[in-house]
Amino acid sequence: MGQTILDARIDPRDVALFIPPGLKKFKLALFERIGAHIEKLGGQVVRHEYHKINTLPDEVIPIVGCTPQFREYIELWTQRKRTWIYWDRGYLRRVFATWLPTGKQLGVPMGYYRWHVNRPQMGQVYDVPDDRWKALKLDDDVKPWNRNGDHIVIADTLPDYWNLFSDPHWTRRTLERLKTLTKRPIRVRDKESKVPLADELKKAHCLVAHGSIAAVESVVMGCPVFVEPLSAAALVGSTLLEQVETPSYPERMKWLHSLAYCQFTEDELCDGTLWRLIR
Repeated sequence: MGQTILDARIDPRDVALFIPPGLKKFKLALFERIGAHIEKLGGQVVRHEYHKINTLPDEVIPIVGCTPQFREYIELWTQRKRTWIYWDRGYLRRVFATWLPTGKQLGVPMGYYRWHVNRPQMGQVYDVPDDRWKALKLDDDVKPWNRNGDHIVIADTLPDYWNLFSDPHWTRRTLERLKTLTKRPIRVRDKESKVPLADELKKAHCLVAHGSIAAVESVVMGCPVFVEPLSAAALVGSTLLEQVETPSYPERMKWLHSLAYCQFTEDELCDGTLWRLIR
């Protein structure tokens, strides 16, 4: 354990996980398990009181998720160049809320979660090996780019995301803007739609999203994307909606390898893998 901590990019003894109030039973159990892991490694847990996470000493690294109450704090930490960590469900082999194969299908009941330093999603393609990608066994799920699509899909998301990273009117504004840029049919996809994402994208020209992981899934499924810069899919898509008629179709494998190096299981939190690899 000592060697693991010495080799780590982030020392788990320097972190504090926030557990929000009012979580559903299954989420609370997950947060408490993660909190117990962190406490066992020498870190801290802050429960329920939002203001306490911002009163931690500067040497303590706050760990937060998709919690709108932290919007102002994250903006302040970014301005001050204070280190913070964001965690959420992963990119690939997620726990649930995914249209790609889940962690459970791989024999990883708890699935994968993404952890990032100073940003909510991966911000660059890394020079990493393909071992973690190969372990996911998703090669057959990566489809060729669809270059002959017709309609456009806009992926909407939930209030907590909008209130943390943008505003609830983004989808409406984007729809109106697209109508001035293209004559293609446009569909708005609800975050909780029961229609398989692959079905909506089968003949799609592109998917447009703010930062929804649906954009990552879309790239895997071979549908090009237009997203905001904070999205991990921006690295293999476009952030310029004015270019909606000319999507990008880049090589994706190095990007996929990088995604695999930015998500972790609970076991990897315990054994030190997360703290060594977190980016």
